Amino acid sequence: MLKYRIPSVTRQLGEVARLRVIKGAEVGSTFIIKASSITLGRGEDVDLIINDPKSSRSHARLDYTKDGWIMSDLGSANGIFFQGEYIRKFGLTSSDHFTLGETIFEFLSNQESTRMLSAPLKSAAEVERLDQALSQQKIKVQGMAKPVKASSGPKGQKKSPLTLILIAVLVGGYFFMDGDAKPAKGTAGAGAKKASANAEKPKDERGLASYLPAVVSKEVAKTAEQYYWQGFREYMKGNYLRAKDSFELALQVNPGHQKARHYLASAEKENQDQIKQLIETARKAMVVGRTSDAKGNCETALRHLYNDRANPDYADCDEILKEIKAGGDQ
Repeated sequence: MLKYRIPSVTRQLGEVARLRVIKGAEVGSTFIIKASSITLGRGEDVDLIINDPKSSRSHARLDYTKDGWIMSDLGSANGIFFQGEYIRKFGLTSSDHFTLGETIFEFLSNQESTRMLSAPLKSAAEVERLDQALSQQKIKVQGMAKPVKASSGPKGQKKSPLTLILIAVLVGGYFFMDGDAKPAKGTAGAGAKKASANAEKPKDERGLASYLPAVVSKEVAKTAEQYYWQGFREYMKGNYLRAKDSFELALQVNPGHQKARHYLASAEKENQDQIKQLIETARKAMVVGRTSDAKGNCETALRHLYNDRANPDYADCDEILKEIKAGGDQ
């Protein structure tokens, strides 16, 4: 475990991930992780010692597994604050942040670009605002998900056995008389045709049952919810492309997830606006001769458009890059 007292550190030999301190006694410090499993806490027998009296001596463990990086609480007094709630175990993706005691860490995997590894720290205020937004959103969703109790009428208004018997007799008599009734002339053929037409209709075109929402199992709902929160987290950070991917996964798992559908549409719009802004910035850079900046903006826009090459913006970026290549980078 290597420790630097600065946030911008170049990629180190053998590095698999890093943690940067956003808030706490050692704010600005960077911890380089070279092992697939480390422990965190304020005790002397852990791998990463936290100078925080509100953290436990052996607070948490970070492991690399087949499912990615997993953070687990080791029975601490306060747990770990992640995505707006205290939680005991969760998966970490690059750029995620979490809180142990009063110390906020940012996690970065070794797959990040050199620019990202050396990027300035997020402000603690921004991180706390994001956590608060996530917490409020979860409360709102949980409130919407509470089942509504069906009204059973005033207490004591139960139907008497005599009333139920009379209803049964009347219904039975109706069907008995209906079965003995002869069809009127000229209607038998029409009735047969109607019955035949109904039988030929697809199942989903008959009855209201086909319009009822599909029952989703708890496992499916939980998986979709995980993808949704992952997307919402990226959405709040302004990573609209990643947010889109997560919302689409949530809808693939549970097509009835209305929140994922709503934020997917919003993320798509924000992503398109972001692409147009990148292209506009690239054109302005070309005018003043800053071709390197123009190239960087176009390459970023093309990454956003990788799966949408029919988009006119893709052709615009390609045209700018060809122009840069023809003139030579400056």
